[in-house]
Amino acid sequence: MPQETSGPTARVAERVINTCFEDLSMEAVTVTKQCLMDFIGVALAGTQQPLAGILLKEVEEQGGHPQASMFRTGRKANLSQAALFNGTAGHALDYDDVNGACNGHPTVPVAPAVLALAEHNESPGRDVVRALACGIDAECLVVSYTGRSPYRRGWHSTGTVGCFGATAASAQLLGLDAATTAQAFGIAGTQAGGLKAVFGTMNKPLHAGHAAATGIVAASLAKRGYSSRSNILEAAQGFGATQSDEVSPEQFERDIAAVDSFVPDTNYKYHAAGYLVHSAIEAARALQADHDLDVDDIDSIEIKVDSGHFTTVNIPAPSTGLEAKFSLRFAVAMALHGVDTARIESFNDDIVKDPALIETRDKAHVVAFDEPAADTRVTIATTDGRTVSLEENVAIPERDLDLQWRKLEAKFHSLVDPLLGSDVADELIAWCRDLDNREDLDEFWDLLRG
Repeated sequence: MPQETSGPTARVAERVINTCFEDLSMEAVTVTKQCLMDFIGVALAGTQQPLAGILLKEVEEQGGHPQASMFRTGRKANLSQAALFNGTAGHALDYDDVNGACNGHPTVPVAPAVLALAEHNESPGRDVVRALACGIDAECLVVSYTGRSPYRRGWHSTGTVGCFGATAASAQLLGLDAATTAQAFGIAGTQAGGLKAVFGTMNKPLHAGHAAATGIVAASLAKRGYSSRSNILEAAQGFGATQSDEVSPEQFERDIAAVDSFVPDTNYKYHAAGYLVHSAIEAARALQADHDLDVDDIDSIEIKVDSGHFTTVNIPAPSTGLEAKFSLRFAVAMALHGVDTARIESFNDDIVKDPALIETRDKAHVVAFDEPAADTRVTIATTDGRTVSLEENVAIPERDLDLQWRKLEAKFHSLVDPLLGSDVADELIAWCRDLDNREDLDEFWDLLRG
């Protein structure tokens, strides 16, 4: 099949393969390392979740060559198994980073593929950083082409677009050329999937693990000569045509020409819940503190959001801790009752049965802005006739990267210290900070393995 050389698929492939480490800005390198550290922290913590135990049993039953480490298991699995396990664990808590340009979680579908291949191929640290940065970049460029309608239609971008990011990073680590990378995108694109209907179940994190494993397989098969469509993004009945109502070659061209790297616009979670509830949590807490509100004096709560939130984080009466992560009403109730929403243990199956939280939850209702909106507005009316309101938007990237390091290191310690101890956590932080200067990563893999 002839190679398409001018369309969006080929353009993304060329950008990925032609980007050298030296092409990355200092800001992009720093944020990429922060993305990796944050992923490692949430993935290590995610290995405690029941889904990780199920996946581990599946790997043990299947067997396979010991090629790459599975976090905190003390063992290796084959490349796809390791990527599936680590990627699923990394999204199990819904505590991993987000990026508006990719309309989802950028690192969790890419980092597991990068780490597995880098360990197996004994790649140096700068290749890890480069591949992760370019994988995230590829995800954002795919969304630049498809727009956001796939997410509105019910596709989970982390699972679908994540396949392209993982493939891009894998292609780079495997030394593919641009033409072969475009073929790899075709192999990945036909396997891309992930439905928002399963949010609140074990399948949402499985999307990330599946994307990571798919990326490795797609790039590996393409390297062996396995063929596909080399224009999968723009082909008739291809990825864009089947998933999107608003494909925009024009927007794609503007972005690929104007944006050197999308990585610095990554945001991080400081609440262990769906990202779209974070602004509501922040607004509710600020209102309570600023106006000295007693939760018992609250008469009603209005949570006003973009209409897109209704299909993602509007579970009205969650029955599990997982569902609570996707409930604006319950998350706001937790915030107003002083529950520490940064602690992963807070979102458990017992808390959704708490009568006091349920009472506050039932005082809240969710409404939509008339026009698309980035902010969330929380309005609280009290029994004594007061009404207070505040808008918040947590999706503004932090530009003080030293401050971001400190915040992320505190989060990392909160996740990793209970599992591996503060000394090991400090070692892992040091590795991530200096990864681009490390050649031999054997000790790094040992620490991750357990």
